[in-house]
Amino acid sequence: MKKIYFIISLFFAVIFNTSNSYSDNLRFGAEGGLTWADMRAEETAQTLANLSGSTVTYTYDEATWMGRLFADYELSTEMSVEIGFFFTGSLDAQYTISGSSATEGYTGRGIDVAAVFNQDELFFKVGMHSSELEGNASLTIGGTKYAVSDTISGSGYLVGGGFEADENRVGLTYYSDVGGDADSDMLFLYYGVMF
Repeated sequence: MKKIYFIISLFFAVIFNTSNSYSDNLRFGAEGGLTWADMRAEETAQTLANLSGSTVTYTYDEATWMGRLFADYELSTEMSVEIGFFFTGSLDAQYTISGSSATEGYTGRGIDVAAVFNQDELFFKVGMHSSELEGNASLTIGGTKYAVSDTISGSGYLVGGGFEADENRVGLTYYSDVGGDADSDMLFLYYGVMF
């Protein structure tokens, strides 16, 4: 993730230290909506089963809110480069062992970089993200404390598209491998404004 932070810092340094003609092509925006995600509940349940030697049942949230702030630099009328920071609300999972249970909350955050292609009022994007997925380091169930998870980080790809008109946009973006976990993906449905 440090490499992407460096790229973003360099991007903004170049944009803000150049002539006004470059900054005329720069827009900022904010998006908010719902994300459907699979964030490690199955892996944590298996870890608990291995540690406890017991059957573990679990339930988990499938959706939460998500926000994203971004900068968009127009290279031409048909293509731009977008850099964003995203963060999610908590997706909770409840684990039960022999009638005792505990709840763990998972949150995600990260940085994304994408090429955006515009066709009339439609846009499509493809890129990559570097993200972190954070859960509890331990859970106490029935008086026993289990070390189950921690923050993981890694990268994946993203693809998306939507409709944009009059500085407003509606879209859908798929983020693969959140936190570098091949089983943790997100689908972000959003409304956004640009300024």
